[in-house]
Amino acid sequence: MGLLPVPAYAQLIPAPEGLNHPGIKWDWQINAGNYTFDVSTVSNYDMKNVTFNEINKELIFTGNSTHDGNIAEIEIPHNLIGGTLTVSQNEKPISVIVIPGTNSSTMMLKFNQTGLTKTSVVGTTYLPEFSSIAPLVMVLSIVMVLFTTRLRKL
Repeated sequence: MGLLPVPAYAQLIPAPEGLNHPGIKWDWQINAGNYTFDVSTVSNYDMKNVTFNEINKELIFTGNSTHDGNIAEIEIPHNLIGGTLTVSQNEKPISVIVIPGTNSSTMMLKFNQTGLTKTSVVGTTYLPEFSSIAPLVMVLSIVMVLFTTRLRKL
C-alpha cells in the first residue's frame, strides 16, 4: 500500500449576516472560600477581568470594546451564585436573557456602548457559605436515624 497525494481544498465561510466581530471564549477560575468555580464567557469584545465579591454575592466583569453591537454570553455555576440574578452595566440595571440549567445559569446580553464597561451580576444565594455546616448536619442526621432504630428494637 502506498500513499497517494490528494489535494485538499478549503472553503472560506463568511461571517453570519450582521456579525462583524466574532466571539472569543474566556474561561475564568473564581476562588470563593475553599472552592474554585469555572465561569465561562463568550463575547465579541475584549473581556479584561472577572472578580468576585463574596459579601455582595456579585461577579464583576470588566471589558473593553472598540465597536458597538456588543454581545456577551456568561455562564455562572449555581454553586457560586444563584437564585434571582440581577445584572447591571456601568451601575445601570439592564435586561438580559437568563437561561437556567441544571448546574449553571447562562445570561445573554447585548449593548451598543464602546470603551470600558463594567458588568455586574448579583445573585440572591451564595451556596458555599453553608458548606462547612453541611457535613455536620449529615452526620447528625445519620446518628439520629441509627438512634431511633435502636430505640424501636428495645
